Amino acid sequence: MEKNLPRVYANPINKTLANNKDIFYSGENDVRSINTIDVTKKINEIFASKTHVYKSKVRIKTNDDILEEVIVGRTGAYLLTLSGAKISIPTIIDIERI
Repeated sequence: MEKNLPRVYANPINKTLANNKDIFYSGENDVRSINTIDVTKKINEIFASKTHVYKSKVRIKTNDDILEEVIVGRTGAYLLTLSGAKISIPTIIDIERI
């Protein structure tokens, strides 16, 4: 039982291909991504703690200032406060429970 399949035409490439992306990885020098992971971990610990039922009073250090807020929720990129403010998570440098 021999199957004769049709031949496939291979178009010759007569130019240089430059469709690869240049990638730079700085390893340990990328402090911003390490800080973001630590802040995200701290936020997750606050919301997962046994003392957090609906709200938690926290001190948030951002790029601009230090805030004392009561956080009640979180979206993908923001912390939601009891007063109705949204705090951008990428701008948070440190967060701690009061």
